Amino acid sequence: MLEEIKAAEEAAAEAKREANLTARNMLREAEDKATANAEAMITAAREAAKKTIATSEAQAKIKAKALVDERARLDRAQARAAREKLAATVAYIVEKVVV
Repeated sequence: MLEEIKAAEEAAAEAKREANLTARNMLREAEDKATANAEAMITAAREAAKKTIATSEAQAKIKAKALVDERARLDRAQARAAREKLAATVAYIVEKVVV
């Protein structure tokens, strides 16, 4: 009877060790899968961020070019207006200085 109890205790201890080992293996596998999934998600997020940045940079370049073009157009208009007034300005100065 004592031997049966000892055998049952040893069997229970062995079953407990097996259960612990199985649980550790399952936990390790779950951690590995979670790590792989996290790495895939991070990679996907990085790619999405790169695309978003590239799109934003392209839009910014277009807006900057449009702004530069608009300012250049305004500068040309001001220069043209100044050239148109130049003859009248010179005549006015000559009139005031000579008179």
